[in-house]
Amino acid sequence: MENFLKLKNDLLSKPYLSSYDMEDLNKFIQLLNKVLIDYNYQLDFYDYFILGARYYFRKDWTTSLIYAEKTIELNPNYPRGYNLKALILKELKRYNQALEFIEKAIELNPNLSFLWDNKANILTDLGFYKEAIECENKALELENDNIFALTNKASILRKMKKFQEALELLEKALSIKPKRIPALHEKALCLIDLKRYQEAIKTLDEILEIDPNDYTAYYNKACAYSLLNDKLNAINNLKKAIELNPDFKFLAMDDKDFDNIRNEEEFKNITK
Repeated sequence: MENFLKLKNDLLSKPYLSSYDMEDLNKFIQLLNKVLIDYNYQLDFYDYFILGARYYFRKDWTTSLIYAEKTIELNPNYPRGYNLKALILKELKRYNQALEFIEKAIELNPNLSFLWDNKANILTDLGFYKEAIECENKALELENDNIFALTNKASILRKMKKFQEALELLEKALSIKPKRIPALHEKALCLIDLKRYQEAIKTLDEILEIDPNDYTAYYNKACAYSLLNDKLNAINNLKKAIELNPDFKFLAMDDKDFDNIRNEEEFKNITK
């Protein structure tokens, strides 16, 4: 029981859970099963929340939603329960419902930075970029080194074609956590948008040093090389991306970044 309670408290003490916590979340399930048998343990709303988070990161939205709803049923004043349900609904593309639940979470505790960041992400999916930026500003007001908010705000600014402003935020995020792959991807995309292709390639190589199987990095390298009219490197990187994720062949067929190599025989072969 002692090991179970310690792990439970450790998980709950984190400001937010992420996929990096999967090892502990899986261990939680194992220990929970043991205490249920050995101690006739009764689950509380915290347990249901942790279970919901575990299945969320396993992309099992149905099971995760059941646990999120049980969390809210047992404690309707727990903001993280509403936040979890909002995140699941977002994955299910039920954006208006997701917005309703994240707003309830914020109503319960408006001082949690990650809630404002999550609201911004939902608003972005709905196409409300200005409102999303306002939420990210609130998130950063509460926690100025929130790397998720910095990265997500940069992503919104890039969608608004404010590339230089986005790049500055990404540099700040990467100064806090230099090997954060989502921030590196956003930086590479900004550099491509700014036509700084060689810098983009260098950034994508940083990602591949961390994760040699990051197919998106190979795909975006192919885009950058194509825009440089470096046909050989463009083809080789696109081929690698498609080997790792065959879905990229369909994306490449309509991607304007490949206009410089579209008529090459090898491009036709790997995308057919």
